[in-house]
Amino acid sequence: MRSGIFRSAIAAWLAMAAMPVIAASAETPIPSTRSGDRGKYFLVESTRSGDIVSATHKRVGSGFTGFTKTETNCATMQMREIGYSDVSAEAIQPSPTRWFDTKPGTIKNHLAKFVCKEA
Repeated sequence: MRSGIFRSAIAAWLAMAAMPVIAASAETPIPSTRSGDRGKYFLVESTRSGDIVSATHKRVGSGFTGFTKTETNCATMQMREIGYSDVSAEAIQPSPTRWFDTKPGTIKNHLAKFVCKEA
């Protein structure tokens, strides 16, 4: 019985180890190119499957911190928001939006370019 549980745990760990994940013990700062936005952005985690990058980023603003999970199609530069939390990345409850075009010069476009380059 125990050997079956042990084999299952090893199989699950090996499957997770094979996934391309960018996650560091410290978050990766996302350089800001947008004037007027005083928030600081950090890439918390990202995974890539084909042209789609799933990413979680953190925005630290004056007085609040927010976490957003997104999916970006790097071939089309379209994005959708999967969810948001002002508590933690783990507290994000999925509520996906429709896919939308990222407009040049916007923070969403900047984030899309960053995650597509990093993943």
